[in-house]
Amino acid sequence: MTGAAPAVTLLRLTLENVGLIARAELEFGAGLTVVTGETGSGKTMLLGGLALALGGRAESDVVRAGAERARVSLEIAPDAALRARLAAAGFALADDDDVIVHREVLAGGRSQARINGVAAGASQVRDAIGTLVDIVSQHEAQRLLAPAYAIDLLDRYAGAPALALRDDVRERCDDVREARARLAALRDDDGRALARIEFARFALAEIDAAAIADDNEDERLRERRDVLADAERILASLAAASAALEDEGGAVDALGAAESGLAALARYGERFAELAAAAGALQSDANELAARIAREREAIELDPAELDALSARLDALDRLKKKYGGTLAEVGAQRETFAAAIADVDERDTRIAQAERAVREREAALAARAAELTALRADAAGALARAVRDELAALAMPAATLEVALEPLAEIGPHGGERAELRFAANPGELLRPLARVASGGELSRVLLALVVVLADRRERTALVFDEIDAGIGGATASAVGARLARLAENAQVVCVTHLAQIASFGDAHVALRKHARGEATTIEALPLDARGRTAEIARMLAGDERGVALEHAGALIDASRRTAQAARAR
Repeated sequence: MTGAAPAVTLLRLTLENVGLIARAELEFGAGLTVVTGETGSGKTMLLGGLALALGGRAESDVVRAGAERARVSLEIAPDAALRARLAAAGFALADDDDVIVHREVLAGGRSQARINGVAAGASQVRDAIGTLVDIVSQHEAQRLLAPAYAIDLLDRYAGAPALALRDDVRERCDDVREARARLAALRDDDGRALARIEFARFALAEIDAAAIADDNEDERLRERRDVLADAERILASLAAASAALEDEGGAVDALGAAESGLAALARYGERFAELAAAAGALQSDANELAARIAREREAIELDPAELDALSARLDALDRLKKKYGGTLAEVGAQRETFAAAIADVDERDTRIAQAERAVREREAALAARAAELTALRADAAGALARAVRDELAALAMPAATLEVALEPLAEIGPHGGERAELRFAANPGELLRPLARVASGGELSRVLLALVVVLADRRERTALVFDEIDAGIGGATASAVGARLARLAENAQVVCVTHLAQIASFGDAHVALRKHARGEATTIEALPLDARGRTAEIARMLAGDERGVALEHAGALIDASRRTAQAARAR
């Protein structure tokens, strides 16, 4: 039904031992490919296999009962962008190579993937290949009801500037959160430090008040105290020593006499002169020793007040050592620790002020970027609503109205400063109400299709897969949906799984899924249909019969759909 066909992206999907499918092969062409089949014929399994090939999550229940493993293979005709993305990920291609993704799931649940024979992780497949295809299902229609989805739709419609701003807002929101966390931690530390710092201030004052001279002061004072405590005995001993040296006939006199006697012998030889000199030296040493003893005697006074003062000072130093370390050196080290802690607290106010300033600056930057994003969204909201209304008119809802309402949030979050809500009225005169509350299943399906069409030019993906989004519609509405899918397929590769003949009749290619029971085993096969087979399948879908009048009606429906598509292209 298409005019100039778009470049083919998906070429072939092959499944082995996937669910009930023993083996099935689905070839994709340009334009609109429709997939039909009776309930339970494996349409869901087919799309599950496609999702698996695109890097989706692998579950063990995907493996056909009795089989060791399930295999999925997807062949893709790459464009330059895909080639570059694969090359950057380490999967370089020759110029004429297609991309073939293999995915294998073991019965135990483990899986492995390959891109053109090179091992790849599921995330690598997802990043490189998954962006090529957008699978739109009935579940997607339910996602329309979520505010987060609505804001994402709006940003996608607003385009690259909005998406870049949203990423920037998310990063700046993280920056604000980190800055606030740092400020809270500083304030929390400050609160806990208050109790500790009071002790540090007290301890520092106590140590400084002691005015410790040096690390050895206590040792010197203890020696002095011991001397004063035994002053009488020490003085008596010093007096006796002084008398032995200096009294008449004492050591000094005896050494003097020895020197004189030896000096008289010097004329008999040098050796006697040396002996006299030695005796003189000893007398000199004895005199020096006597002088030192005299000084010690003068330094020692029987002073009870000094003794008491020394004892008190030593007691004070001992108390400090007991509290802050075993030695005066350790007390000094503790003093430095206390001083540093106090200085740190004194600087903490500065750090808190800096952290508060950082929070304010980051909040202001976030608010500015969020305001830019809000402005883009406000402009895009009206344009998106008008574009969707035009599409809804083409989908047999000429009076339907859609609005994208923006509601400010109490605080800017990672998605910006507002939430979005889709509001809808199906008929003239009705108030716009939240889509979640007023839209029927059929209306939701058409709103979703309208959004997909409107966003088609703003999407990176090159293929669209619709999984039974025709819920709740039929008749003329289904024909309108089919016509719109055919128009969409003029510029994109489109695959549609449907149970409605009116939609299937617009297909450029048609694949029918058939379920066969052989004994206790059930298998599913995918059959590409020629013109006759297609007419028979649509007859079955219309009337459950592939004969007579049903075939005539099917042929007429196909002809009518062809004319509708041609007329749409002519416009």
